[in-house]
Amino acid sequence: MARAEQQHQTALVGTWTSIPDAPAEQKPEHPSEGLYRMQVNSDGTLTPLDVIKMKSPSWIVKSRDGRFAYTTNEENKGTVTALSVDKSGQVRVLNVVESHGQQPTHATISPDGKFLFVANYSVAKGGAGVSVFPIHSDGTLGEQVQHFAYENGSGGVKGRQDGGHAHATTFTTDGQYLYANDFGGDKLHAYRYHADKAEPLEADSTRDVNFTPGSGPRHMVFSPDGRHAWVITELTAEIVVFTVDQDRLKPVAHIRLNSDNHSAAYRSGGGIILSPDGKYVIASNRGSDNKLLVLKVEADGMLGKPVSYSANGVEPRAFAFDGSGKYLYVTNVFSNNVSLFHFNADSGELNAAGDAAKLPTPTDIKFFN
Repeated sequence: MARAEQQHQTALVGTWTSIPDAPAEQKPEHPSEGLYRMQVNSDGTLTPLDVIKMKSPSWIVKSRDGRFAYTTNEENKGTVTALSVDKSGQVRVLNVVESHGQQPTHATISPDGKFLFVANYSVAKGGAGVSVFPIHSDGTLGEQVQHFAYENGSGGVKGRQDGGHAHATTFTTDGQYLYANDFGGDKLHAYRYHADKAEPLEADSTRDVNFTPGSGPRHMVFSPDGRHAWVITELTAEIVVFTVDQDRLKPVAHIRLNSDNHSAAYRSGGGIILSPDGKYVIASNRGSDNKLLVLKVEADGMLGKPVSYSANGVEPRAFAFDGSGKYLYVTNVFSNNVSLFHFNADSGELNAAGDAAKLPTPTDIKFFN
Protein backbone atom coordinates (compact mmCIF):
# COMPACT_ATOMS: atom_id res chain seq x y z
CA MET A 1 0.00 0.00 0.00
CA ALA A 2 2.74 2.46 0.96
CA ARG A 3 4.65 1.68 -2.23
CA ALA A 4 1.61 2.39 -4.42
CA GLU A 5 0.92 5.54 -2.44
CA GLN A 6 4.44 6.84 -3.08
CA GLN A 7 4.24 6.12 -6.80
CA HIS A 8 1.07 8.17 -7.19
CA GLN A 9 2.11 11.13 -5.09
CA THR A 10 2.62 14.64 -6.40
CA ALA A 11 4.55 17.23 -4.41
CA LEU A 12 3.97 20.97 -4.63
CA VAL A 13 6.94 23.10 -3.61
CA GLY A 14 6.45 26.76 -2.76
CA THR A 15 9.22 29.31 -3.29
CA TRP A 16 10.27 32.92 -3.06
CA THR A 17 10.43 34.31 -6.59
CA SER A 18 12.47 37.30 -5.48
CA ILE A 19 16.00 36.39 -4.38
CA PRO A 20 16.27 37.55 -0.75
CA ASP A 21 18.97 39.97 0.32
CA ALA A 22 20.53 37.72 2.93
CA PRO A 23 24.24 37.01 3.50
CA ALA A 24 23.63 33.25 3.72
CA GLU A 25 21.69 33.09 0.44
CA GLN A 26 23.45 31.10 -2.23
CA LYS A 27 22.33 32.63 -5.52
CA PRO A 28 20.50 30.08 -7.70
CA GLU A 29 21.32 29.70 -11.37
CA HIS A 30 17.86 31.02 -12.19
CA PRO A 31 15.35 32.77 -9.90
CA SER A 32 12.23 30.81 -9.07
CA GLU A 33 9.22 31.16 -11.33
CA GLY A 34 6.54 30.11 -8.84
CA LEU A 35 4.97 26.89 -7.58
CA TYR A 36 6.83 23.74 -8.64
CA ARG A 37 5.00 20.48 -9.30
CA MET A 38 7.13 17.40 -8.65
CA GLN A 39 6.70 13.66 -9.08
CA VAL A 40 7.52 11.61 -5.98
CA ASN A 41 9.68 8.65 -6.96
CA SER A 42 9.75 5.28 -5.18
CA ASP A 43 13.09 6.14 -3.54
CA GLY A 44 11.75 9.44 -2.22
CA THR A 45 13.50 11.67 -4.72
CA LEU A 46 11.53 14.32 -6.62
CA THR A 47 11.40 14.78 -10.38
CA PRO A 48 10.29 18.20 -11.71
CA LEU A 49 7.13 18.13 -13.83
CA ASP A 50 6.24 21.77 -14.41
CA VAL A 51 5.83 25.14 -12.72
CA ILE A 52 2.68 27.15 -12.08
CA LYS A 53 3.93 30.68 -12.57
CA MET A 54 3.07 33.10 -9.77
CA LYS A 55 4.81 35.40 -7.32
CA SER A 56 6.32 33.96 -4.13
CA PRO A 57 3.95 31.11 -3.19
CA SER A 58 5.71 30.72 0.15
CA TRP A 59 3.19 28.58 2.09
CA ILE A 60 0.83 25.85 0.90
CA VAL A 61 -2.24 24.54 2.71
CA LYS A 62 -4.33 21.71 1.29
CA SER A 63 -7.97 20.84 1.80
CA ARG A 64 -8.76 17.71 3.78
CA ASP A 65 -9.83 15.80 0.70
CA GLY A 66 -6.76 16.99 -1.22
CA ARG A 67 -8.84 18.40 -4.08
CA PHE A 68 -7.79 21.99 -3.44
CA ALA A 69 -4.73 23.91 -2.31
CA TYR A 70 -4.13 27.52 -1.29
CA THR A 71 -0.85 29.42 -1.43
CA THR A 72 0.08 32.62 0.33
CA ASN A 73 1.88 34.85 -2.15
CA GLU A 74 4.41 36.56 0.10
CA GLU A 75 4.80 39.93 -1.57
CA ASN A 76 4.52 43.53 -0.41
CA LYS A 77 1.02 43.51 -1.86
CA GLY A 78 -0.03 40.13 -0.53
CA THR A 79 -2.37 37.78 -2.35
CA VAL A 80 -3.72 34.26 -1.88
CA THR A 81 -4.11 31.80 -4.77
CA ALA A 82 -6.72 29.03 -4.86
CA LEU A 83 -5.83 25.90 -6.83
CA SER A 84 -7.53 22.66 -7.84
CA VAL A 85 -5.55 19.41 -7.80
CA ASP A 86 -7.07 16.53 -9.79
CA LYS A 87 -6.53 12.80 -9.23
CA SER A 88 -3.65 12.72 -11.68
CA GLY A 89 -1.91 15.55 -9.83
CA GLN A 90 -2.63 18.21 -12.43
CA VAL A 91 -2.94 21.70 -10.94
CA ARG A 92 -5.14 24.55 -12.11
CA VAL A 93 -5.44 28.09 -10.76
CA LEU A 94 -9.00 28.83 -9.65
CA ASN A 95 -8.77 32.44 -8.50
CA VAL A 96 -6.62 34.98 -6.68
CA VAL A 97 -7.70 37.34 -3.89
CA GLU A 98 -5.89 40.12 -2.04
CA SER A 99 -4.64 39.05 1.38
CA HIS A 100 -5.41 42.54 2.78
CA GLY A 101 -1.92 42.82 4.21
CA GLN A 102 1.74 42.50 3.37
CA GLN A 103 3.89 39.37 3.15
CA PRO A 104 1.31 36.68 3.99
CA THR A 105 3.38 33.80 5.38
CA HIS A 106 0.90 31.17 6.56
CA ALA A 107 -2.69 30.00 6.27
CA THR A 108 -4.95 27.31 7.66
CA ILE A 109 -8.37 25.93 6.77
CA SER A 110 -11.14 25.50 9.34
CA PRO A 111 -11.80 21.82 10.18
CA ASP A 112 -15.18 22.03 8.41
CA GLY A 113 -13.54 23.44 5.26
CA LYS A 114 -15.65 26.60 5.24
CA PHE A 115 -13.00 29.29 5.77
CA LEU A 116 -9.35 30.09 5.10
CA PHE A 117 -7.41 32.08 7.72
CA VAL A 118 -4.37 33.97 6.45
CA ALA A 119 -1.53 35.41 8.55
CA ASN A 120 -0.09 38.60 7.03
CA TYR A 121 3.39 39.02 8.52
CA SER A 122 4.24 42.46 7.09
CA VAL A 123 7.89 43.47 7.40
CA ALA A 124 6.86 47.12 7.48
CA LYS A 125 4.67 48.33 10.31
CA GLY A 126 0.98 48.56 9.45
CA GLY A 127 0.25 45.60 7.17
CA ALA A 128 0.09 42.78 9.71
CA GLY A 129 -2.93 40.82 10.85
CA VAL A 130 -5.27 37.92 10.20
CA SER A 131 -7.68 37.88 7.25
CA VAL A 132 -10.64 35.50 6.86
CA PHE A 133 -11.95 34.25 3.51
CA PRO A 134 -14.92 31.97 2.77
CA ILE A 135 -14.17 28.86 0.70
CA HIS A 136 -16.83 28.11 -1.89
CA SER A 137 -17.92 24.60 -2.84
CA ASP A 138 -15.90 24.78 -6.06
CA GLY A 139 -12.74 25.60 -4.09
CA THR A 140 -12.59 29.26 -5.04
CA LEU A 141 -12.06 31.93 -2.39
CA GLY A 142 -14.62 34.62 -1.68
CA GLU A 143 -13.80 38.17 -0.70
CA GLN A 144 -12.51 38.86 2.80
CA VAL A 145 -15.25 38.72 5.46
CA GLN A 146 -13.21 39.55 8.56
CA HIS A 147 -9.89 41.16 9.47
CA PHE A 148 -7.90 41.60 12.68
CA ALA A 149 -5.03 44.10 12.52
CA TYR A 150 -1.90 43.57 14.62
CA GLU A 151 -0.44 47.03 15.05
CA ASN A 152 1.54 46.95 18.29
CA GLY A 153 4.82 45.19 18.82
CA SER A 154 6.38 44.31 22.16
CA GLY A 155 9.59 46.20 21.37
CA GLY A 156 11.54 43.25 22.77
CA VAL A 157 13.94 43.17 19.81
CA LYS A 158 14.43 46.52 18.12
CA GLY A 159 13.77 46.44 14.40
CA ARG A 160 12.06 43.04 14.58
CA GLN A 161 9.25 43.77 17.03
CA ASP A 162 8.46 47.46 16.54
CA GLY A 163 5.03 46.44 15.26
CA GLY A 164 2.85 43.36 15.18
CA HIS A 165 3.66 40.46 12.83
CA ALA A 166 1.14 37.64 12.34
CA HIS A 167 3.12 34.49 11.60
CA ALA A 168 0.68 31.55 11.78
CA THR A 169 -2.91 30.51 12.44
CA THR A 170 -3.67 27.18 14.13
CA PHE A 171 -6.88 25.47 15.26
CA THR A 172 -7.22 23.66 18.55
CA THR A 173 -7.73 19.92 18.18
CA ASP A 174 -11.47 20.19 18.85
CA GLY A 175 -11.86 22.95 16.23
CA GLN A 176 -13.49 25.34 18.70
CA TYR A 177 -10.70 27.94 18.82
CA LEU A 178 -8.16 29.47 16.48
CA TYR A 179 -4.86 30.73 17.84
CA ALA A 180 -2.81 33.27 15.88
CA ASN A 181 0.91 33.70 16.52
CA ASP A 182 1.85 37.38 16.75
CA PHE A 183 5.62 37.31 16.34
CA GLY A 184 5.94 41.08 16.77
CA GLY A 185 3.63 41.36 19.75
CA ASP A 186 5.00 38.28 21.58
CA LYS A 187 1.49 36.95 21.88
CA LEU A 188 -0.97 34.26 20.88
CA HIS A 189 -4.37 35.76 20.04
CA ALA A 190 -7.32 33.46 20.77
CA TYR A 191 -10.55 33.44 18.75
CA ARG A 192 -13.70 31.42 19.24
CA TYR A 193 -14.79 29.85 15.96
CA HIS A 194 -18.45 30.08 14.90
CA ALA A 195 -18.92 28.02 11.75
CA ASP A 196 -22.48 29.26 11.16
CA LYS A 197 -21.66 32.98 11.19
CA ALA A 198 -20.66 35.14 8.24
CA GLU A 199 -17.89 36.55 10.45
CA PRO A 200 -16.73 33.33 12.11
CA LEU A 201 -14.12 34.58 14.58
CA GLU A 202 -14.87 36.08 17.98
CA ALA A 203 -11.86 37.42 19.89
CA ASP A 204 -11.47 35.92 23.37
CA SER A 205 -8.78 37.87 25.22
CA THR A 206 -9.22 35.69 28.32
CA ARG A 207 -7.44 32.91 26.40
CA ASP A 208 -4.66 35.06 24.91
CA VAL A 209 -1.13 33.98 25.80
CA ASN A 210 1.66 36.50 26.45
CA PHE A 211 5.31 35.61 25.92
CA THR A 212 8.40 37.22 27.40
CA PRO A 213 9.33 40.23 25.24
CA GLY A 214 11.88 39.21 22.64
CA SER A 215 10.54 35.64 22.20
CA GLY A 216 8.92 35.86 18.76
CA PRO A 217 6.33 33.04 18.76
CA ARG A 218 6.38 31.68 15.21
CA HIS A 219 4.45 28.42 14.71
CA MET A 220 2.54 25.96 16.90
CA VAL A 221 1.02 22.47 16.94
CA PHE A 222 -1.55 20.75 19.15
CA SER A 223 -1.40 17.13 20.27
CA PRO A 224 -3.90 14.73 18.65
CA ASP A 225 -5.78 14.37 21.96
CA GLY A 226 -5.94 18.15 22.40
CA ARG A 227 -4.37 18.13 25.86
CA HIS A 228 -1.04 19.70 24.93
CA ALA A 229 0.42 22.30 22.59
CA TRP A 230 3.92 23.28 21.56
CA VAL A 231 5.01 26.71 20.28
CA ILE A 232 8.35 27.39 18.64
CA THR A 233 9.86 30.82 19.24
CA GLU A 234 12.11 32.31 16.60
CA LEU A 235 14.11 34.88 18.54
CA THR A 236 14.85 32.80 21.65
CA ALA A 237 14.94 29.49 19.73
CA GLU A 238 12.83 27.55 22.19
CA ILE A 239 9.88 25.20 22.23
CA VAL A 240 7.37 26.27 24.86
CA VAL A 241 5.30 23.37 26.18
CA PHE A 242 1.67 24.05 27.15
CA THR A 243 -1.03 22.05 28.83
CA VAL A 244 -4.48 22.66 27.35
CA ASP A 245 -7.64 22.68 29.46
CA GLN A 246 -10.93 23.74 27.84
CA ASP A 247 -8.82 25.33 25.09
CA ARG A 248 -6.89 27.46 27.59
CA LEU A 249 -3.11 27.24 27.33
CA LYS A 250 -0.82 27.09 30.36
CA PRO A 251 2.97 27.14 29.87
CA VAL A 252 4.78 24.37 31.76
CA ALA A 253 8.27 24.15 30.21
CA HIS A 254 10.80 25.81 27.90
CA ILE A 255 13.19 23.68 25.81
CA ARG A 256 16.20 25.22 24.06
CA LEU A 257 16.78 24.25 20.47
CA ASN A 258 20.52 24.81 20.81
CA SER A 259 22.07 24.11 24.20
CA ASP A 260 25.67 24.42 22.97
CA ASN A 261 25.81 27.93 21.56
CA HIS A 262 23.70 30.73 23.04
CA SER A 263 24.76 33.53 20.68
CA ALA A 264 22.04 35.30 18.68
CA ALA A 265 23.42 33.82 15.46
CA TYR A 266 22.46 30.35 16.71
CA ARG A 267 18.94 31.33 17.78
CA SER A 268 16.42 31.23 14.96
CA GLY A 269 13.55 28.82 15.54
CA GLY A 270 11.75 27.82 12.36
CA GLY A 271 9.10 25.21 11.69
CA ILE A 272 7.45 22.72 14.02
CA ILE A 273 5.37 19.65 13.11
CA LEU A 274 4.28 16.32 14.54
CA SER A 275 5.25 12.93 13.16
CA PRO A 276 2.30 11.19 11.47
CA ASP A 277 1.52 9.12 14.60
CA GLY A 278 1.89 12.14 16.92
CA LYS A 279 4.67 10.49 18.94
CA TYR A 280 7.42 12.94 17.99
CA VAL A 281 7.79 16.70 17.59
CA ILE A 282 10.13 17.80 14.79
CA ALA A 283 11.45 21.35 14.82
CA SER A 284 14.16 23.38 13.09
CA ASN A 285 16.72 25.93 14.20
CA ARG A 286 18.16 28.12 11.47
CA GLY A 287 20.65 31.00 11.52
CA SER A 288 24.17 29.62 11.93
CA ASP A 289 22.85 26.30 13.26
CA ASN A 290 20.68 24.81 10.47
CA LYS A 291 19.59 21.78 12.44
CA LEU A 292 16.54 19.55 12.72
CA LEU A 293 15.54 18.42 16.19
CA VAL A 294 13.44 15.38 17.04
CA LEU A 295 11.80 15.24 20.48
CA LYS A 296 9.76 12.35 21.83
CA VAL A 297 6.34 13.25 23.24
CA GLU A 298 5.95 11.82 26.73
CA ALA A 299 2.61 10.72 28.21
CA ASP A 300 2.30 13.98 30.16
CA GLY A 301 2.95 16.10 27.06
CA MET A 302 6.50 16.93 28.06
CA LEU A 303 9.20 16.47 25.46
CA GLY A 304 12.27 14.28 25.68
CA LYS A 305 15.79 15.53 25.10
CA PRO A 306 16.20 16.93 21.57
CA VAL A 307 18.11 14.73 19.14
CA SER A 308 19.88 17.00 16.66
CA TYR A 309 20.53 16.38 12.95
CA SER A 310 22.05 18.57 10.27
CA ALA A 311 19.34 19.88 7.95
CA ASN A 312 21.78 19.37 5.04
CA GLY A 313 21.03 22.86 3.85
CA VAL A 314 20.87 26.52 4.83
CA GLU A 315 17.71 28.04 6.33
CA PRO A 316 15.44 24.98 6.84
CA ARG A 317 12.17 26.91 6.76
CA ALA A 318 9.55 24.16 6.48
CA PHE A 319 9.32 20.39 6.32
CA ALA A 320 6.70 17.72 5.77
CA PHE A 321 6.19 13.96 5.64
CA ASP A 322 5.02 12.33 2.45
CA GLY A 323 1.86 10.22 2.43
CA SER A 324 3.68 7.04 3.45
CA GLY A 325 5.17 8.67 6.56
CA LYS A 326 8.54 7.10 5.68
CA TYR A 327 10.15 10.21 4.19
CA LEU A 328 10.70 13.66 5.65
CA TYR A 329 11.42 16.54 3.26
CA VAL A 330 13.07 19.82 4.30
CA THR A 331 12.97 23.04 2.25
CA ASN A 332 16.31 24.83 2.66
CA VAL A 333 15.64 28.29 1.25
CA PHE A 334 19.13 29.75 1.09
CA SER A 335 20.92 26.68 -0.30
CA ASN A 336 18.28 26.00 -2.97
CA ASN A 337 17.64 22.38 -2.09
CA VAL A 338 15.04 20.05 -0.64
CA SER A 339 16.82 17.54 1.60
CA LEU A 340 15.48 14.04 2.16
CA PHE A 341 15.46 11.92 5.32
CA HIS A 342 14.26 8.39 6.04
CA PHE A 343 12.16 8.40 9.23
CA ASN A 344 11.99 5.53 11.71
CA ALA A 345 8.55 5.79 13.33
CA ASP A 346 9.56 3.50 16.21
CA SER A 347 12.72 5.30 17.32
CA GLY A 348 12.19 8.75 15.81
CA GLU A 349 15.57 8.45 14.11
CA LEU A 350 16.30 10.39 10.92
CA ASN A 351 18.69 9.05 8.30
CA ALA A 352 19.90 11.54 5.72
CA ALA A 353 19.41 10.46 2.10
CA GLY A 354 20.88 13.43 0.22
CA ASP A 355 18.85 15.88 -1.83
CA ALA A 356 15.36 15.03 -2.98
CA ALA A 357 15.63 17.92 -5.46
CA LYS A 358 17.52 21.10 -6.26
CA LEU A 359 15.40 24.14 -7.02
CA PRO A 360 15.57 27.87 -6.30
CA THR A 361 14.60 29.29 -2.90
CA PRO A 362 12.18 26.54 -1.74
CA THR A 363 10.02 27.62 1.21
CA ASP A 364 7.38 24.90 1.71
CA ILE A 365 6.36 21.46 0.47
CA LYS A 366 3.06 19.56 0.56
CA PHE A 367 2.03 16.16 -0.85
CA PHE A 368 -1.05 15.14 -2.84
CA ASN A 369 -2.19 11.62 -3.77
